[in-house]
Amino acid sequence: MEQNETSNGEIDLFELLQKLYERRWIILGITAFTTVLAILVSVFMPKAYKAGAIVGVKSISISEIQDGIKTYVEIHEDDTLKDILKKVKISPVRNAQGVAKIEVEGASPKLAKENLEKVIELINKKLFLQQIEEIKKNHNIRLNSIDQTIHDIASGNKTVYDPSKYADLIAEKGHILRWLQNPEFIYLITEIQTSSKPVRPKPLLYTSIGFITGLFLGVFVALVLEAIKSRRMSINHSRG
Repeated sequence: MEQNETSNGEIDLFELLQKLYERRWIILGITAFTTVLAILVSVFMPKAYKAGAIVGVKSISISEIQDGIKTYVEIHEDDTLKDILKKVKISPVRNAQGVAKIEVEGASPKLAKENLEKVIELINKKLFLQQIEEIKKNHNIRLNSIDQTIHDIASGNKTVYDPSKYADLIAEKGHILRWLQNPEFIYLITEIQTSSKPVRPKPLLYTSIGFITGLFLGVFVALVLEAIKSRRMSINHSRG
């Protein structure tokens, strides 16, 4: 009994392969069409190069930068940077607090680098104007406190003070003054690196996808045609 079922199964599989072979030109034609189409797409699609860098993030979180970019794209519909910002990727570097990797694309290595520089400038100068004002306010308050402490030390009002703490105050004051002169939320840790080869399109990948898609589509069409043929033969047989 089991042998008969196995035998029938083998016959069915053989018949299926035979029917597909009879429809081979349909399968090959569809496969060739989708493969050529994929090749043409990969040839004529505009090339995209990638620029990336490791940046330090301060006074704001990486998620806030991601949300800020998304909001900026939604609000500024006619902004020339909109298309650039849509392809910006910024992600935290593993096991490194306050460090992120930022990437952007361009039509050439030079344009990709320029786009990344524009994105960094946008983040630092335009994207978080409200936060900049709040930070400036807090920094000015802190500066007044530092200046008062330094004045007290210089005038002898504080006779006991750790010299290392005094040096930390001077360093902190310098840091705050530099930020007030040039507010920034992200800064380059590494130089901007650009890809020498385009990251898109990928001809081999596109061609493979086109070939596999065409092959499956061709087999599907062949099976449908065979099912239609079998249905018609069954109807004609029943009528006869």
